[in-house]
Amino acid sequence: MAVEAGHANRMTVRLLALTCAFAGVFVAASAHAVEPHRSERYLPSSNGRAAIAYDAEGARLTQFLEHPFASLHTGSTTRNFLFDSYPGVRIGAAGTWLTGVPPTIVEYLPGTGIVHTLRIYSGLNIDEYDFAPMGLAEYASVMLVRVTRTSGSGAVDAYALENYHLGSGGPQPGTDGEQIYYDAAQDAYYESGPSGVAFAYLSIAASTHHGATPNNPFDSLNAGANLADDPGTSGPTNDAVAGFQQSLGNLASGQSAWSGWVTVLAPDAAAQAAATRVRSWLAQRTSDKVLSDESAAWSSWVTPPAQGVTSFEAKLSLASQAMLRMGQVTEDGGGKGQILAAIAPGQWNISWVRDMAYAVVGLVKSGHYAEANAALSFQMGATTGAYQKYVGGPYQISVVRYTGDGTEESDSNQNGPNIEFDGFGLFLWSLDEYVRASGDVASLNAWWPIVTAKVADALVNLQEPTGLIAPDSSIWEVHWNGQQRHFGYTTITAANGFCAAGRLADKAGDALNGTKYRAAGGKARDALLTLRAPDGTIAQSVEALAGGVNWLDASEVEAINFGLVDPTRRTARSTLASMQAGLVPPSGRGFMRDDIGQWYDSQEWVFVDLRAARALELHGASAASASLLAWNVGQASENFGVLSELHDATTADYAGASPMVGFGAGAYLTALADRGSTGAPGCGIYASEPADPVDAGPEGGVDGGAIDGAVRFDGSVDSGGGGEGGGNGVAPAGASGGCGCGVATTPIRWQPLLVFSMILATALRRRRPA
Repeated sequence: MAVEAGHANRMTVRLLALTCAFAGVFVAASAHAVEPHRSERYLPSSNGRAAIAYDAEGARLTQFLEHPFASLHTGSTTRNFLFDSYPGVRIGAAGTWLTGVPPTIVEYLPGTGIVHTLRIYSGLNIDEYDFAPMGLAEYASVMLVRVTRTSGSGAVDAYALENYHLGSGGPQPGTDGEQIYYDAAQDAYYESGPSGVAFAYLSIAASTHHGATPNNPFDSLNAGANLADDPGTSGPTNDAVAGFQQSLGNLASGQSAWSGWVTVLAPDAAAQAAATRVRSWLAQRTSDKVLSDESAAWSSWVTPPAQGVTSFEAKLSLASQAMLRMGQVTEDGGGKGQILAAIAPGQWNISWVRDMAYAVVGLVKSGHYAEANAALSFQMGATTGAYQKYVGGPYQISVVRYTGDGTEESDSNQNGPNIEFDGFGLFLWSLDEYVRASGDVASLNAWWPIVTAKVADALVNLQEPTGLIAPDSSIWEVHWNGQQRHFGYTTITAANGFCAAGRLADKAGDALNGTKYRAAGGKARDALLTLRAPDGTIAQSVEALAGGVNWLDASEVEAINFGLVDPTRRTARSTLASMQAGLVPPSGRGFMRDDIGQWYDSQEWVFVDLRAARALELHGASAASASLLAWNVGQASENFGVLSELHDATTADYAGASPMVGFGAGAYLTALADRGSTGAPGCGIYASEPADPVDAGPEGGVDGGAIDGAVRFDGSVDSGGGGEGGGNGVAPAGASGGCGCGVATTPIRWQPLLVFSMILATALRRRRPA
């Protein structure tokens, strides 16, 4: 009885929250929402082959992967060969490794994948730069050090430590059987071992000394000594380490000097050949020239942010473009062009169809058509078709994701595989966005036979007579064997994709298919209205709605963003209001993904925030939209320009995978590009919503009203300023947008809401002007 009473109380609170929302006010989510703060630890850099990462807490490099993706093929695991690598300095006879000197600055150079740190130590400013060079088609990383004298005196030497593990096993190989030897002609050490690969470590300028096990460079610098000019390990040993030393002289005050080193992986174990290619790329450039050339190349690639953005938004635009570029595989082979969902060490460094679609659209919105084309081309040539018994016939777009070699893959658990049909519609959307922006009809014509037969037609065959798409695992991947459902998100993406296919057919001169796809799109669009709960909210699925519990799902905002439902009408308003009432986490920031209650679902989802911000803007809640976007910009600005998968539900610390590519950078660039634009029906017209007791049409009252007000959607008070980066005021205790309502985040059964809504509608109608 106590449980039931508590449930009833929570239901009442949520109904009151919805009452306020229907009356035209979004209520405060929390009176004391957390503020943007740093919680990210790693700054990755990748050229689509090498994937390195700087550990900001340990102040060192701790990742160098053999591939940018998690696995080359099903059953394999990409190895991380790097234990750690970092520079050191010696002033006179006193030496220190810089891991013991905390940086005062850790950042990316704006709009690049170059990690920059600044340390201040004993009269020296020490700038360190680490990156995977974009112009070098190798698995390579660069470490550069600039030392600037600010006070004092004494000869300065710069050191570098290369501690890679090339022994047996994985994904973190052991240290057994490693051997190193020095090549004087290349000024390089070569290391190999049971891993079957080899590394070359090169000094950019001629090294003054070099050292390797058995005279560990780590101990030599700590003792203030020169490296021993070792020829190598003289055979296999355990835990071999190499390093370099360069004398910079007794710098005058204000004088700077540079050192630099390049590390390159030779997957074929031919380290000397790899070193020769690196020397050719260096072309006798100095370390400072290597940096300026890399910076200039990034500057010529990124595009200017949209007009009217804040400085923080502009910086995040440049950073997000860099993340999209670093997340795209350039490694030769069948996987070239695919875009990973996250950049390692983010655990989702796997190419999901869904994430890649949002990444492609982000590339298109920021003007990077070549990269968008490469991602689309990859999907047109990928190896797929292993799950035809689920799809019902031939298809081209993976039902989940791809391995590094470009082969379709689905993960399984006790409920069987994930089979997702939303990828078909999302691919068609991303292709349409690309063709419309780039005008590349030639590529469309080349791909069109595959697009029609194995993407659009495959999706048509999955459409049921109701207009809904057949049950699948959908966006949150619930697997199969009775778990699959008629998910709203899948039908939303299908409706959008069908209508995109109709436009593409027109460009391809295929009128017959154009008519077919537009008809299927309209049918799917209208079917979404059958997914509405009595309050008008688009529910997660037919099955969840019938069960009356756990039907609230934030992914349904895409019906608004894709122009399937009128953003000013009841369906859009109710869907957004239900999210506010049931999906705001304890932090008071953003949205959870659904009301199922599991840990993963119940964190704040950055992707949901970014898509909800656009839906709110289209609905007319411009202040709410701006505040939600500013919160995420603020978080990213505090965290190196990186957008995470999740924010912890209570603390808003970064959680899940980070950096996210499509669900982070791509979604952000899309939000920024679309902001301020007027929404339009994605399929020619919006779904036709009939008038009902709480929706008498767009002529007035609650329908079509803006939802701006003194209280922001994220729960803070809009003081008229707020500044850049998401700073907010705090709502006074009990503030609720003038409606006296609080917010409950506990899911409820929806059936009682129908009667309540009718009562509410009567009261609202009495207040309408005659």
